Amino acid sequence: MKKYIVILAAVLLLTCTACGKKQEPSDTLDSQGLVTASTQEMIYKNSSYTLRFTKNTEGDWQWKDDTTLPLDQALMQQLLDQVSALNTLTPLENPGDITAYDLDAPDRTLEVKNDDGSGLSLQIGTAAEGGGYYMCRDGDTTKIYVVPDALVQLMDRNIYELVEMPVLPALTADKITGIQARGGGLDVTVARGEGDSWLCNGADVSDRMATLTALLADGMKLESCVDYNPSSGALPICGLTDPAVTVTVSYLTATGSADSFTVYIGLAYEDGYFAMYNDVPAIFKVSAATAQALLDLLTLGA
Repeated sequence: MKKYIVILAAVLLLTCTACGKKQEPSDTLDSQGLVTASTQEMIYKNSSYTLRFTKNTEGDWQWKDDTTLPLDQALMQQLLDQVSALNTLTPLENPGDITAYDLDAPDRTLEVKNDDGSGLSLQIGTAAEGGGYYMCRDGDTTKIYVVPDALVQLMDRNIYELVEMPVLPALTADKITGIQARGGGLDVTVARGEGDSWLCNGADVSDRMATLTALLADGMKLESCVDYNPSSGALPICGLTDPAVTVTVSYLTATGSADSFTVYIGLAYEDGYFAMYNDVPAIFKVSAATAQALLDLLTLGA
């Protein structure tokens, strides 16, 4: 409670100061901007991991530990925008007992580096009870700032939450030419019949295809990335060396050419299932409903 009172008093003082006194630009954390065209590297650390990002020659951000991992540039920009907004921060005039802010050995740090060697290094310490802001300081340890909770939340994302997810095509029934499902020793093929019908081994199974065709019409979703460039040992653990079902959907593109994609379903994981997609070197998660719709294909041949 004592720590909370100290932090609350400091933030209230900052608010009052901002109302009664105009800060000079030199008082801000960085009046020139923290993220510019010359920004080449960003490193952030939390209590679980350290992530290092660099900009390539095309101007895209990459994960320094594995540049083959496709980073979602829009998600990276969310983080960069939050960092850039820190340039207007002004220090607390009377921060009180700074030992209460856990800045000497913080769980979180943030570094921004420019191509000329300049940059910023922040130590991010205590969160106020109830959330909303965190205390931090830069290289000048005598100045204490308040950073928004939104920045810290973005810094708590792991690397797989920043992966650019594959987008599966949205396919109306008239574009799908056939679906094959293999698993458990079964091999089932469903083909388009006349009109809106679906046939499996000559039998009409249209009524049992409604759930799957609805999923395909919306564009089947991969919910999240669980692992990228997984080790060989990860695949059997996830049930993906011998998938429960492998489904290949053949379809016609907008230009009329033939194409297809394949989804592999492994073991149950959290509230969904492990999955893989085409030859993408990653393990994903799909919803239980999506996995079940694919698994149900194997029952059509019975």
